[in-house]
Amino acid sequence: MRSHAHIPGNAKHAQVARALLAGIDRGTYPLDSLLPSESELATAFGVSRQTIRAALRTLRELGIVEGHQGVGSFVRATRPSTRYAYSFDTPNDLQQYATTTQVRVLGHREIVVQGALAKRLERREGERWWEISTLRTASDGAPVAASRILIPYAFAPLLDTLHATREPLFALIQSEMGHPITEIWQNIMATSISTADAALLNVPENSPGLQIERRYFGRNGELLEVSESVHPANTFNYAMRMRLTAADSA
Repeated sequence: MRSHAHIPGNAKHAQVARALLAGIDRGTYPLDSLLPSESELATAFGVSRQTIRAALRTLRELGIVEGHQGVGSFVRATRPSTRYAYSFDTPNDLQQYATTTQVRVLGHREIVVQGALAKRLERREGERWWEISTLRTASDGAPVAASRILIPYAFAPLLDTLHATREPLFALIQSEMGHPITEIWQNIMATSISTADAALLNVPENSPGLQIERRYFGRNGELLEVSESVHPANTFNYAMRMRLTAADSA
């Protein structure tokens, strides 16, 4: 299987990522070389710098390139560093979970993205976003998750809608704001539940939990939502099934 087959989708950033990986395959961009700058790549591919950033992020997640702030991206491999990867074809599974539980909006506030947060989310210093705090419960009222959700400042109209619907925020971004979700990135890790979250979830402070971060991207790789949810370890189970192709299982 050719290495660029590991990048699915027809979004512009996926097409650019495949083209860059194909160039790495054939030696246009040799190992340990510095890729052209974002502006040079944007001109070469006829896309926005935002699309280029999304393509480079995909290559970083595959272990193909390594970014250095203020310098650029270096080629570190010609093939993905992991054999298996999975992606969401649609957010239907997440939407079913969201609509079969109850969510209560605890509050929201305007924040300025800076420092470690700006670096982690790969956003410009000084951007304004909304931070929304929610508590999700099961049908019997038992707490399921305490969440912190970030959305761009321009999505302020959704803040009122959230109080009157059971639709998940990413679904509202699509239906109310007209921004289709084309990619969902997810990271799952073990955590110790903080004092604030423990009080919401009715569990002891520092008890074990599961932390799930999801990032939702639009057509050109623009970041539309970031959610960080903490679940008590004994009340949440995450299961996943992957289907392997013949080439993958050979």
